[in-house]
Amino acid sequence: MKISRHIPRWLGRLMAVVGFFNVAANILRPFKGAAHKINNYSLVYVNSTAFSTSLISGLILIVLSSGIRRRKQRAWNIAVIILAIGISAEAFRYKLHLLHVVVDLVVLVLLIIFRKEFYAKSDPRTSKHPLIALAIGFTTFFTIGVLILLFRHSNAIVGSPSFLEILQTVLYGFVGLSGPVKFASERVSDTVFTTLLIFGIATITIPIALFFRRVKPVNLIDEAEAVAIKEIVLKNPQSDSLSYFSTRLDKSVMWSNSKTAGQSYRVQNGVLLAAGDPFGHYSLWSEVMDKLIALADEYAWTLAVMGCSERAGELWIEKTGMTALHVGDEAVIVTRNFHLDGSVMKSVREMINKTKRLGYIAEAKRVNQLTDEERAELKVKAVEWRYGAKERGFAMALDRFLSPIDDQEIFVLARKEGKLMAFMTFSPWGKESISLDRMLRSRDADTGVNELIITAATEYAAANKIARISLNFAAFRSIFEEADRISSGTILRFKRDVLRFFSKWVQIESLYRFNAKFQPEWNPRYLVYPSKTKLIEIGIAVGRAEGLI
Repeated sequence: MKISRHIPRWLGRLMAVVGFFNVAANILRPFKGAAHKINNYSLVYVNSTAFSTSLISGLILIVLSSGIRRRKQRAWNIAVIILAIGISAEAFRYKLHLLHVVVDLVVLVLLIIFRKEFYAKSDPRTSKHPLIALAIGFTTFFTIGVLILLFRHSNAIVGSPSFLEILQTVLYGFVGLSGPVKFASERVSDTVFTTLLIFGIATITIPIALFFRRVKPVNLIDEAEAVAIKEIVLKNPQSDSLSYFSTRLDKSVMWSNSKTAGQSYRVQNGVLLAAGDPFGHYSLWSEVMDKLIALADEYAWTLAVMGCSERAGELWIEKTGMTALHVGDEAVIVTRNFHLDGSVMKSVREMINKTKRLGYIAEAKRVNQLTDEERAELKVKAVEWRYGAKERGFAMALDRFLSPIDDQEIFVLARKEGKLMAFMTFSPWGKESISLDRMLRSRDADTGVNELIITAATEYAAANKIARISLNFAAFRSIFEEADRISSGTILRFKRDVLRFFSKWVQIESLYRFNAKFQPEWNPRYLVYPSKTKLIEIGIAVGRAEGLI
């Protein structure tokens, strides 16, 4: 790979350092003596403006560094302008920061030399961007206003105002009012007043300009597209067990030209995160992948695939040269092979018999067979039984409950003496299989209720010609399985112990142990990523998408 391809990443890091240095050089150096001398020879406004300009340029460079790392063309344009202004502003300073100017100049020259590396479009924006700009702009300008009073004009302040009074003066200045802080010189007072008023106007006008500017929204799946995806998934006998979850309304979709295949995805923190396998006929997957690769390149997004099968992973690797990481296995019950006989199923049998003795009954039915009373009760329990935790899921769950879109769902309800204690929902997986979507229970439910529900679901599936049931995803299952063997080494056991530590907060080992009770087939799932240096960035994006962060 050419060295120039690494330039944006290193320049972005360098720009963050330069921006921090610009700010630190202005607020940590002893300017008081120099400022006092320069005031005798030049307009106070000129020197004060140079001070605030240098602070602004430093803070903006820190913000822009992320865009530079991601090859954003607009970030490059602004960075060049800001660096030029920052260097020019030093000409008005009494004491020149030579190192400051040299470093800024080096970054500016490098940006110009490697300008062709900054080709990416800006990310599609949403209606929240003006509010984000307002928050960032206010914080930035307010901080600079406080620094101007504390470091640039502190000698001209009358008395010893408190820090609260300084904050009030800056805030009042934003709206053109005089604050409690008074200045010995009318020149300084006018300069501070004008500067703060300009900051206040900028704080308001920038978000307004963004609001009225034409916004290119992030194209999320609408209900019509969700229904179209559902029809494709139901008709295709080779659909993946996660394909139905491509209908989530918080995802986007890349369609094939014929609109008979596609790939769901989400852009999270600069990562284009594809979810599971493409849906539709396999012959169209290559076309869909090519379009996603082009989209990621257009915006310089990091491309990653979460939870894909081996078949899709091989095609992604063939096209991109990316690497696959085995992140876990999906437990799949083959209904014709499932039975409760034998010693290996003893613990499951005991749990089921226990719950039945306690008065539990499990019943499976399709969503259209639910009564109005059952629907109302399930909606309440679906919220109550989360016990304040936010709903998780991205690649392996739906984002809605009892929606008219999902008219093929299967519900399995467990009641104790007529009282609902737990339930599971299953989404369609092609024509003849189902995939677990939601598993909720009351904290008062007895142990064994989940085993009872899954067994009831399996019995229902066998009676209704449903061939397979996809259960939970067991993250890093192979590590636990191999570490249990007597031949396992120290490193493997250490990995298991680390996963056990994190299992205190996220179900990792417990899901594997629970799934293993049912003697399922294990289907591997992969994370496909471009390089090891991107793993942290991708991991954060996956965590946010799944609701773990």
